[in-house]
Amino acid sequence: MTGTSLSRRGLLRATTLGAGVAVAGVALGQQAAQAGGPVPALAGKTAVVIGSGFGGAVAAYRLGQAGVVTTVLERGRRWDVDGSGNTFCSINEPDWRCGWFLDRPPLGINLGARIEQRAGLIARHDGDGISVLSGTGVGGGSLAIGMFLPQPRRSEWEQVYPTEVGYDEMNDVYWPRARQRLGATPIPEDVQSTGPYRGARAWLDYLSEFKQTPLPIPFAVDWDVIRAELAGDTVPCHTIGEGPYGSNSGAKNSVDRNYLAWAAATGNVTTLALHEVTEIHEVSGQDKFEIRCRQIDEHGSVLSTKTFVCDYLFMAAGSVYTTSLLLTSQAKGWLPRLVNQEVGKGWGNNGDFLVTRINLRKDVGYAQGGPGNVKYIDEDNPYAPTSMAWEAAPVPRWMPRTTAHLVTSMTPERGEIRYDAATGAGKVHWPYGTLETTSEKAAVNLVTRLWWQTEGRKGYLLHGLPTYARGVGTGLGAANTWHPLGGMVMGKATDFDGRCVDYPNLFCIDGSLLPGSTCLANPSLTITANAERCMDRFVAAHS
Repeated sequence: MTGTSLSRRGLLRATTLGAGVAVAGVALGQQAAQAGGPVPALAGKTAVVIGSGFGGAVAAYRLGQAGVVTTVLERGRRWDVDGSGNTFCSINEPDWRCGWFLDRPPLGINLGARIEQRAGLIARHDGDGISVLSGTGVGGGSLAIGMFLPQPRRSEWEQVYPTEVGYDEMNDVYWPRARQRLGATPIPEDVQSTGPYRGARAWLDYLSEFKQTPLPIPFAVDWDVIRAELAGDTVPCHTIGEGPYGSNSGAKNSVDRNYLAWAAATGNVTTLALHEVTEIHEVSGQDKFEIRCRQIDEHGSVLSTKTFVCDYLFMAAGSVYTTSLLLTSQAKGWLPRLVNQEVGKGWGNNGDFLVTRINLRKDVGYAQGGPGNVKYIDEDNPYAPTSMAWEAAPVPRWMPRTTAHLVTSMTPERGEIRYDAATGAGKVHWPYGTLETTSEKAAVNLVTRLWWQTEGRKGYLLHGLPTYARGVGTGLGAANTWHPLGGMVMGKATDFDGRCVDYPNLFCIDGSLLPGSTCLANPSLTITANAERCMDRFVAAHS
């Protein structure tokens, strides 16, 4: 696809910086790291990881294993699930806990409600043409997303990703490793057969009527905890459609419970919550970085300012925040060698389009058990290959029968993140209007055909098909995204190991590395797997 292919110049630049690491060296580095012993060249070195989501948690764990004294800086707070059922707020009764210094909830049917502005869970970045939602807290996006972890198919992957990030290696090593470490498995039949999951079963029926093949999705949730919800032995959460504002039952295998816990257990890693990075500086005359941050309380008051100096810097704050920090450092001259013009480029929304199907003829339930079950791939879409997954939701009883779906398409459109002098930070520029992008056209085409085949031809006519196709309510369609990708794309702003082209000891390890798409799949599995791949190479290069 023209919009996502790597240039020959970018490939040559990455190669000259040592992007390739011998397979034997990678294997040795893996063995040393997985054995838990420090790698000699790294023992006693220091690192800072900015961000604690999927990529940052992987980096912290692997650095800790290698003996690197590591500090993880996370601007969000800790969310300790205590069994009370009140750690997080609910979708239909939102409060300050749902939003990172927002005055209105970012999701749900109560978008007009006023909430107190405090250090809540979901941050919202309002760019030019699109808004970006991201989890904020120790564990990053893994606290907020549905933990859908599908794997891309080869046919789409090889359209977007170069041979340096080959499908075979990802399929044989890194996607399986990520699934295993995150505990990702499909929904068990005994769970799906229960009363709260009639929405999941209805989706299977609809796919059968639409003559489509359901593809099971692995979810990083503990199904035994969900069984305990069903049995009444723990507080209900996922069985009543909750989860986007956090998992009150603790069923999510969020990375604070695995990778970050394993990192802490090495004795080399410290995670500091409510530490917001403001500046990144090169230490003059040394291959080190000076990281400046402010420690805040949950009301945003600054408690102290701190400075950290490190040998290695790992950027893992998510596509927008990682790229914004680097663009700001570039614009202000704090990183004088950061001159690469690809910084900020190649940004995409993963081809996402959120839609609700309303006034359905099948009983889909209200407080719907989830987080989901299957998706299917629309091979015959006239605009682009497209997938559609069902997502559970806590639909109020006063609404007509309703389900939510994420539609994802293979799209060539890309925007960029630009430094905005007015705000002193990066800002997403998405130069596309309503129904201009391939993802919007493909999604409208798909859901219209689905509606006609399963509802319309059976006499269930909706109150306005265009409304149905675009979604109902602010922020649906492609007006915002949970899945921002790019800004520090591999082979352009970084090499294929995540190393910054201009700074050999600065690495990006999150979704900013990925070229705008994870190929009809939610990005979390691929972000985790790619972080594992990059960290294998980092450890091997220092063995």
